[in-house]
Amino acid sequence: MLNKLLSLFYPLNCLCCKSSLYKGETHFCISCEANFSENIEPLNNKSSIAQLFWGKANVTFTGAPFNFLKQENLQQIIHEFKYEGNSNLAKYMGGYLGMKIKGVIELADVDCVSFVPMHPKKIKKRGYNQAEELAIGVAKKLNVENQCVLNRSVESVSQTEKGVYERYENMDANFTALHGFEGKHILLVDDVLTTGATLIACVNAIKEKYDVKVSVVCLAFRAVER
Repeated sequence: MLNKLLSLFYPLNCLCCKSSLYKGETHFCISCEANFSENIEPLNNKSSIAQLFWGKANVTFTGAPFNFLKQENLQQIIHEFKYEGNSNLAKYMGGYLGMKIKGVIELADVDCVSFVPMHPKKIKKRGYNQAEELAIGVAKKLNVENQCVLNRSVESVSQTEKGVYERYENMDANFTALHGFEGKHILLVDDVLTTGATLIACVNAIKEKYDVKVSVVCLAFRAVER
């Protein structure tokens, strides 16, 4: 109710184009949403995303419904929840991601949703883990539990400017699996997938400890050449 009253005097604006939002629009307008770059590859285990994991990690399913393109609308949205403290937006986009993957057959038996963990020092600096907030939204949409499956034991430096080989080196031995997940199908969530190095390290850390199925979904895929 308070939000509705405030919106009468302080209209909410689209995070992308800054125009006023209409009834039914949340965070961004329909026009800007229509310009999100959809990943036109089918969400299956033969896609470009799936190939990043071939021979490196045994995953049940991998996918991302959108492409990450610089200076595009979705990049603005991700920047907002990743660096500007908008955790509510991260949860909303998690629900948006959950809606996009809800009908995927390979994910029908998912037992819990989890996320790429962040080192406590970085959480303290940023205020929250955006991947965890996304996972909360996905779990709610899929009607399954959101659980922390991994611990981040090493604080790695940013992956942004690293090459493919350096990214894999940077992730080596960074994660340890927590207890109590034997036999489950775990869905790992993150915001942007580039080389897959971080998620591959996460999957392997889980499967080294448990006989489980692990799937991976991200909001957006950023191909290395982009």
